[in-house]
Amino acid sequence: MLEYKENFDEFMLRINTQNGLGIWWILNLHNEKQMKTREKFLKLKEFFEYAIFHNRIIEYDLENQKAIFSGDEPGTVFDRIFADFPLDQLPEYDGDNDNRFIAYMAVKFNGWAVLNEGTTLCIPD
Repeated sequence: MLEYKENFDEFMLRINTQNGLGIWWILNLHNEKQMKTREKFLKLKEFFEYAIFHNRIIEYDLENQKAIFSGDEPGTVFDRIFADFPLDQLPEYDGDNDNRFIAYMAVKFNGWAVLNEGTTLCIPD
């Protein structure tokens, strides 16, 4: 998995408008062949929690085009964003090569936005 904490601002610029699949690939989770699918998903959660805690990812309602400031813990926000993720339907290993994973993550762009420099909101597309 790519180390994002050292150059966090630079890393966040790379994921500005990425959907779920793009973030997964940029984090290099697809190359973690020894890691179980569930462990990879927890690494994605860890990243989102870190980014939410540091005010770089915010919860976003795409349909109503507004940010959501619930006051919930970052992990709770992640769980809400990815509540419909088909984790239990994926193979134990290499679940990110499964068609269900790809179909879900390729169109997963609702639920968050990236906040750049406190002034620009980048919505995944």
